[in-house]
Formats: sequence, C-alpha cells, structure tokens
Amino acid sequence: MLDKMFEQAQNAFKPVNELYTLNTKVLEELADKQKELFTDMVNESMTFAKELGSQKDFSGVYQTQKSYLEGVQNKWVNASTEVYELLTTSQEKAGEVIKGAATV
Repeated sequence: MLDKMFEQAQNAFKPVNELYTLNTKVLEELADKQKELFTDMVNESMTFAKELGSQKDFSGVYQTQKSYLEGVQNKWVNASTEVYELLTTSQEKAGEVIKGAATV
C-alpha cells in the first residue's frame, strides 16, 4: 500500500522536477551569457580607451568612437537574440512537460 502511494507521489511530482531542472539549466546558461557579455564589454572598453588616447585629431576620435559603438550595438543585438532563442526554446520544452503531465 505504501509502495503504491510512494509511486503515485513520484509520478505526480515528476513534471515539477523536470520543470525545476529545466529552469536551473536556463538560469545557468543566462548567467554564463551575462558573464561573457560583461567580460567582452569590459575588454572592449579598455581597448577603446587605449585607442582613443592615441588619437591625435578629431577625425580619429570620431572613427574610434563610431567603431566602438557599432561593436557595442552588435554585441547587444547578438546577446539579446541568443537570450530570446534560449527563452523561447525553454518555454517550448516547459510546454511539452506540462502537456505531458496533463495527459497522464
């Protein structure tokens, strides 16, 4: 009797465990992406500061700033696209888990 109740409880909590595991993986990936973006931004800022300090005229300053800001824009667009894809994929997986639990 207790074995059957234990088995039913395990089956009932299986979707919750799967969702928890999925959320944990997503949060780890988001943290890694954020760390990578932050590191890249700091490194690029340091490079920008060095290049900016070596410029002798306004045209060079302008080109350096333009290049830096285009790089920042590209990094943010790429990062947001990756996060969107990750969240969309995880949402689809969560939906599959919930649908599977509802049919049981």
